Amino acid sequence: MAWQLVYEKMTNQSYQGPAEQCDYTFTVNLPDQFNAQARAHESMEAHIIELQKQGSIILEYRLYEDTSPTFTTDYYVKIIASASPIIWAIIIVGILLLLGLIALWTIREIKEIAKYLGGKAISDIVTALAIISVATVVGIYLVRRPKLN
Repeated sequence: MAWQLVYEKMTNQSYQGPAEQCDYTFTVNLPDQFNAQARAHESMEAHIIELQKQGSIILEYRLYEDTSPTFTTDYYVKIIASASPIIWAIIIVGILLLLGLIALWTIREIKEIAKYLGGKAISDIVTALAIISVATVVGIYLVRRPKLN
């Protein structure tokens, strides 16, 4: 693919703070290729308007075109905007702590039940539940953690 820059705009270059980059591609097929650049630009502008509605500051955006395929035109959009005002790391840690507290409370309740029932099987169940709880919390963190560049 040979991407060629079709449109570029840089705004708010004095902004200092966290920023996020959004990249995506889409394809315009043969029947719609007439005026395809204008359609691609409209699609990108719709995305930018939606970002602005959510409070993001648009820093720069670019539209690339690849006309090498015979029956399609591919477009690549790159938008850089101010980062989300929500501090995701704090939210993730808070959720993990809440899940850990729930797991500890569950284990404590099972141990209380085990006191009344007695027996080795109950302590094995408690140990297994503790391992499963810890593995679940770690797994959720690994899947949902923010990716840093």
